Amino acid sequence: MLLAVALMGLSQPVTAQEATALAIEGWTAKSGSNGVIYYRCSSAQCAEGSVVSYKAQPHHPVTLQQFEQHHRQLAEQNKGQGRIRDARVTAAKQREVDGVAVLQISRAVEFNDGTTTHSIEARLIGPERSYSLVSDSPREDWTANNFEGFLRPLVAMAGIEQ
Repeated sequence: MLLAVALMGLSQPVTAQEATALAIEGWTAKSGSNGVIYYRCSSAQCAEGSVVSYKAQPHHPVTLQQFEQHHRQLAEQNKGQGRIRDARVTAAKQREVDGVAVLQISRAVEFNDGTTTHSIEARLIGPERSYSLVSDSPREDWTANNFEGFLRPLVAMAGIEQ
């Protein structure tokens, strides 16, 4: 019986998430067990406290309205929860970069200890691949700079047709 269950598992298609770490100077990469690749700033060029992450996502179309609504709902659900005092999202926008749709939204989370984390969350939708990209740091300008630094390499991955 155990062998039959094992063989059934082998005969089904593999749908494992892609986990390719980009080599980005000044950042230390770590793979999470959930398929997320995390980068922590390890040099003066990216600003202390900065984290960028990405993950392969199910490939399907997403509208800017759906993307924005999802992130606004998450912000509302998390306000006043745990250490979070407030969460707000702004600046939802869509652009195309080298044939890849980039949906992005900015978020600020204020914590009970008075600190704030600024984020840019994005969904990259290429011809056959999709990724999420998140940039977090204590300052908006650092967050934007880090996001743009990772965007081009990830767009290249999303734009590759199989």
